[in-house]
Amino acid sequence: MTPTVITITPATIGRRAWLKVGLSTLAAGTLSACGFRLRGDLPQLDFEQVQFRGSVGLVSAALTQALATRGIASVDALTATNSAGDAPAQRGVLLAVSSDQRERTVVGSTIAGQVRELNLRITFSWQALDMAGRALTPPADIVLDQDMSYQESATLSKQLEQDVIFDNLQARVVQQVVRSLSAVMLQRQP
Repeated sequence: MTPTVITITPATIGRRAWLKVGLSTLAAGTLSACGFRLRGDLPQLDFEQVQFRGSVGLVSAALTQALATRGIASVDALTATNSAGDAPAQRGVLLAVSSDQRERTVVGSTIAGQVRELNLRITFSWQALDMAGRALTPPADIVLDQDMSYQESATLSKQLEQDVIFDNLQARVVQQVVRSLSAVMLQRQP
């Protein structure tokens, strides 16, 4: 049995197919030239450990988990050791967190005083420092919010919806912080 050889030429594919291939190649080249990357691309981090100081909350915990998936160890602020009990590495970053809050405020109600609309907000204020205390990034305030309709007759389902919205906002904050941390370059020790 002899293998069948298929030759692809412009005549066998057609002009439209070649045009699609050419345009998609041109679009990919243009996007990559401007620095476009897909969201799934994970930026490289230039440090091995992170230590949190200040107002640590739910966003800080999620950030610790996100960094742990990238191999970045978390250092305990009180004992100055990582989760394995080792001393902190020289190539570490200190995250000074001044605000890590979730807020829920009523923005709309009926004449009878029933809540109709809520505003859910996450505030995360932070700055990256090296282990010597020198600033690696300027202080940053990330505030994300989203409005949510509310019905008292559906309290349980609205609570679940609120949790999902908070989780989505928190994931966006963590993503922004990780992208900012990927731009941090530590000075190399000789």
